[in-house]
Amino acid sequence: LWHRAKQEVHPAVSPMYGEQVARVAGALVGQSKKCLVLDLDHTLWGGGIGDDGLDGIVLGQGSVAGEAHLEFQRYARGLMERGVVLAVCSKNDEANALLPFERHPEMALRRGDIACFVANWDDKAANLRRIAKTLNLGLESLVFVDDNPVERGLIRRELPMAAVPEMPEDPAEFVRVLAGAGYFEGVAIT
Repeated sequence: LWHRAKQEVHPAVSPMYGEQVARVAGALVGQSKKCLVLDLDHTLWGGGIGDDGLDGIVLGQGSVAGEAHLEFQRYARGLMERGVVLAVCSKNDEANALLPFERHPEMALRRGDIACFVANWDDKAANLRRIAKTLNLGLESLVFVDDNPVERGLIRRELPMAAVPEMPEDPAEFVRVLAGAGYFEGVAIT
């Protein structure tokens, strides 16, 4: 059939092409997500800000894991520059959670990049509802990224309309997983 039809897409790449067409078609009918909701500890940086302090978190040059977390932040910032809304949902004291955004020299994301910042000890499903309400978005517009499989499982059970990618343990794979899922495809430049 390849030789008979002279089609432009070779069979070896047709699954990839089909995936791209499906993403664009989904975006045309409003299936693209609008908001990336990020956990902090072990997601935007290595370690826990409350336990390790500003100098103890792993972020930036000089550490393989720190550079991977920085790459993920840069990817999130790139999404924001394309119009994706960024939010934070973290189990933390708010003052501790804000420290890296305000004072860490290698943070790619700053507090002003985050449209809704929720850091408290409430369960994350309740906080995602709060974020959606604050941003005036439906829960189906959210993509929740968290390194913790328990938290991901909670959101999948409580809020099945929100997208929850299965994040790998290695932060170097975070960008690949999120980008590969195709949540934020667009069909127009505004």
